[in-house]
Amino acid sequence: MTGIRVLSFTAWREGRYVGLAEVLTSLGTLIEDYRWRLIIDRLVSAELESITEATANSLVTTSRLIDLFSGEGQLIDGELVGYGDSPSVPEVRIRAFDSGHWDVQTGSPELLEKIIMLYPDAHELPKW
Repeated sequence: MTGIRVLSFTAWREGRYVGLAEVLTSLGTLIEDYRWRLIIDRLVSAELESITEATANSLVTTSRLIDLFSGEGQLIDGELVGYGDSPSVPEVRIRAFDSGHWDVQTGSPELLEKIIMLYPDAHELPKW
C-alpha cells in the first residue's frame, strides 16, 4: 500500500452503533470483490462461535462478512485485512478500536474519498 493514510471516525452516530456490516456495505463496490482476514480481539455476539469458526484461518468474502455481522454482533477490538487482486498484498485494513472508533488504513484514494464523504468526522491519524 503506497501513499498510505489512516482515517478514523466514530462508530456511534446519533446514539446508534455503526457496526462492521454497515461500514462494509457503505463502501460498496470499492470492496465488494475483496477477501478479508479477520483478527478478533474482542467480539460481543450471540453468533460468536459461528463467526469465529467461519473466519478462522481463512480469507472471507465481503458478502460473507456482511452476512456474519448483520445481526447484533459488535466487534469491540479487532482488525480486518482486505485483499484485492493480490492475495499477498493487503489493500486496506479496518480496525475496531474499543467499540468507539473505526480506523481505516489504505493507499486507495477512492476509499479515502468515500470514507470522508460518508463519515464527515473522519480525521487523519499520524500512524496506525
